[in-house]
Amino acid sequence: MAKMLSQRDFDFSAIGTKFELDEVTPVFETEHRADKNGEIITDRDGKPRNFQTDKLIGYNYSITILEGIFRKKSTQVKVLNPELKITNDEIMKRDSVPCDFNNLEVSMVGNPMYYRAEAINLLEQTKK
Repeated sequence: MAKMLSQRDFDFSAIGTKFELDEVTPVFETEHRADKNGEIITDRDGKPRNFQTDKLIGYNYSITILEGIFRKKSTQVKVLNPELKITNDEIMKRDSVPCDFNNLEVSMVGNPMYYRAEAINLLEQTKK
């Protein structure tokens, strides 16, 4: 009998190398907290609940894919680096903000798909 098709049979990291930056949102460190009785606060599933702290650890970059079979689809890429390369105000002032990423990889397979990378690179706009 043939092996069943699974998620491992797909290369989810093959989403291309050219992207357009749409929006930037901050990522804050999270922590578990205890209630007044000293018990860890849990969510509905009984797992410890994560609370955001004030410590900025990186950014989520909302992007549109510009090439390949996923052209015009969008996703988010998390970069754990607190250095902000561009603000949302700067993005809105430009016609487009082309970018690529260093070591782009899948962070969550699901609906939607999420990615992570070591760094974002803002590219020069090219004339058509």
